[in-house]
Parts: sequence; structure tokens; C-alpha cells
Amino acid sequence: MHSRFNRSFSLLALLMWGLLPTAVSAQSATTTAPNDSPDLFDRAFDNIGQSRTWQWLESQRNDLSSDVGSIGRNLDDWLAGEGIGERANESYVRLKLNQRIGRMDTYYSNIRLGGRIDLPRTSERWKLIFETETTEQNSLRDQRLNNINASSFTGGFSYELPERNGWRFNHDVGAKSSIPIDPFYRFRTRYDTSLGEDWFFGLSNRLFYYHNDGFGQDTRMFFSREISTKLNFRVETEVNYRHNERLTEFGQSVALFQALGDQETLTYEVGLIGHNRPLKTVDNYYAQMVFRKAIYQDWLVMELVPQLLFEDRYDWKADPRVQLNLEIYFFEIPGN
Repeated sequence: MHSRFNRSFSLLALLMWGLLPTAVSAQSATTTAPNDSPDLFDRAFDNIGQSRTWQWLESQRNDLSSDVGSIGRNLDDWLAGEGIGERANESYVRLKLNQRIGRMDTYYSNIRLGGRIDLPRTSERWKLIFETETTEQNSLRDQRLNNINASSFTGGFSYELPERNGWRFNHDVGAKSSIPIDPFYRFRTRYDTSLGEDWFFGLSNRLFYYHNDGFGQDTRMFFSREISTKLNFRVETEVNYRHNERLTEFGQSVALFQALGDQETLTYEVGLIGHNRPLKTVDNYYAQMVFRKAIYQDWLVMELVPQLLFEDRYDWKADPRVQLNLEIYFFEIPGN
């Protein structure tokens, strides 16, 4: 297992090293390219796909993906026993590299590893989860601004009940690898429904309890409207409560989602974030744009996130920031 993780981190490092010169050469080609030529990333990865280095990197990724699928199937077989019908296994691992540059927080870099081991034969809805970040314990500011923070490794089991009348329920049980070990339980409720022909309503509520950190709750509600086949408008409200700190955070945002092409989206969002202690006040206004694109097949995804923040702790001075996220997904392709 240790060698597999070493191989995955080496793959990510070599991938970043290999992308830069190819992207630069693609950029220089834009001065002479015709108007109907593929975009920068398509040209870059056409060139990458033909290189021996990239072929080796892709082979390493495929080997790791096969390992992930094998672990899921073998564990599922062991738990299920014999006499259970075959079902597709949807196990995956995600490796995410985050780079952030800003005026106030000058530079920050982090890597997050997460995933799920699917157990479709053991039960209809069981999954084995592991992650290096528990988002419900992060501040609402970090969640809203896509900040990735260093955290302890957590693992456990997740069980999803069958959907009933638009309601979905999840139970997660596991432990966080802190000292001492911190067991946790999470219960999530989700509901969505159409409001007439144009509007859509969604509600998500998550209750969580950590033995060391106590319990909390996160509630999110949104209304969305499809403006066109490629544009979607959304208004969202969120309240986050952590009992040990007696802290309630609240956020309000308005967003416009635009589909640019196959596996390529652009999101425009403005919002505010506040809290109730020591005084009930709004302490953060932000605007951000999230460009997300699968830059190679469906397992290599890039996010570019320019942001503009105005925060009380920095005397409301403008804080421009840029985040770059690169995600590699390891999953087994059906039929391979």
C-alpha cells in the first residue's frame, strides 16, 4: 500500500513537470493558429498524448486505477461471501493538488487524498470512505472559498438509504487519526424537488459528532432556475454551527453556472460570510470565478479560481487571489 501511494505522488509530480513545457509551446502556437483550431488545453494535451513520457505516466495511472478496482472487488467478495450476483464496482481515489497565491496570504500549497471503496455486493448502499480533509470541521469561509487545509486522515463506512419521495439519507461512522483517536458519526439528509416548470429547490442538512471536538450542524438551502440549456441561476443560504465553540457562521451567495462544452464549466459567484461571536456581524465579502475543465479524458481535471476578497480582519482592503487545483482520479474503466 505504501508503494502505491508513493507511486501516485510521484505521478502527480512528474505530471506537473511534464505539463509546463507543452503548455508553453501550445501558447506560442496560438499566434498562428486559425480561429477554428482547438483551444489551448486541447492542443497541449494532443502533444502530450504523443510523448513517451506521457504514455508512461498514463500507464502508471492506469495501473493504480486497476489496483483501486481490485481492492474494492476483493474486499466486497470477502464481505459478501459466495452466491451474490455480479455488480459494477465504482471505487475511486482522488489526488488533488492545491496552489494558492494572494495579496494577504501570499502563498499556500497543499495536497489532499480522498476516495471511496465501493461494496455493491456486500449491500446495496455500503461504501468504505477515506479522506485527508473533513470539510464539516472547516470554517464556512474555507468551505465557500475552496480552501484546502491540512487535516488528519479519516476512514470509516458510509451507508446510503434508498431514495424516498425526493429524500436521501446517509450514515457515516468512522475515526479520525488524531491522538487520541477521534471516533465520529455523521448523518446527512438531502431533499430536492421542482417548483413549477422553471424553479428548483434543494435542502441539505448534516449533523456530525466527533468524540474529541463535540457535535455540530451544517444546513444548506438553495433555489435554482434554468435560464437556458447552458445557463443556470442559483441563490444559496448556509448556516454552520459548532457547539464546542458556541459558534454559528452564516453565508449567502448568488451564482451563475455556465456550461461551456463537454466537461467544461464556468461559475460566477458573489457572496458574504458572517458569524455570531463575539458580535453578530458580516466579516467577509467575496467574488470568485471557477473555471473547471477535464483537460485529459475524464480523469485529469483542472480548476482555475480567481477571487477577490474584502475582509474585516484586513481592514476591508482588497485581497486578490488565484487558486489552481489539479485533480487526478483513479478508477477502473468498465470492460478493462
